[in-house]
Amino acid sequence: MLDRKIPFPTFALLFMVAGATDALIYLHSRDLLAVYMTGNTSHIGRHIGEGSWADITPLAAVIAAFFTATTLGAWIGMRTRRWRPTVILLLTALLMSASMPFAHSDDYPFITVLFIAAAMGMLNQVSGNESGVTFLTGMLVRTGRALAEGNFKAGLDGMVRWSALVAGAALAIPLNTHLGRHALLAIAAMLVLGAVFTTWYALAQRHRARHAT
Repeated sequence: MLDRKIPFPTFALLFMVAGATDALIYLHSRDLLAVYMTGNTSHIGRHIGEGSWADITPLAAVIAAFFTATTLGAWIGMRTRRWRPTVILLLTALLMSASMPFAHSDDYPFITVLFIAAAMGMLNQVSGNESGVTFLTGMLVRTGRALAEGNFKAGLDGMVRWSALVAGAALAIPLNTHLGRHALLAIAAMLVLGAVFTTWYALAQRHRARHAT
């Protein structure tokens, strides 16, 4: 489960970001989901069945924003190598920050959801070894498998990630209450903090590699 290029506290921070973002979306955009595309895809199927063709377009646009950003993130990540986590986290923070000026205190407009979806697509390319790093269902499946195999270290890793997502969702409530739409900037700041962690980790690894040779 662990990516040697990403320190464990950063992985926990990523799940806090995902939890906080998901909670804000549920508070401000009940029809369009920006973090997990499963719900949007199910809604598209439902609208097809109901013949509600006009409702499909915004859902498809959110999925397209996520998919385009995650494809671009993968392309960038393959070319930045050691610095992949740092670059991806900074780009994610930029996209999250771009979503804030359009946001309202009550409901997030379509453009805000698009930027947040793009940010989440980008974030899930932070690791070159693990795709969909914030996908909770897959993480729980891997955690259960690790525990069944007696790999308690990997199992603990999964449980910490789950707990971090819950903590992030809980944190979103006071952030939303006290900061309003600026809560999105607080999440961007968490991403920048993660970039600081990964930069330090990459520099430390390079220093150890030089001394080892």
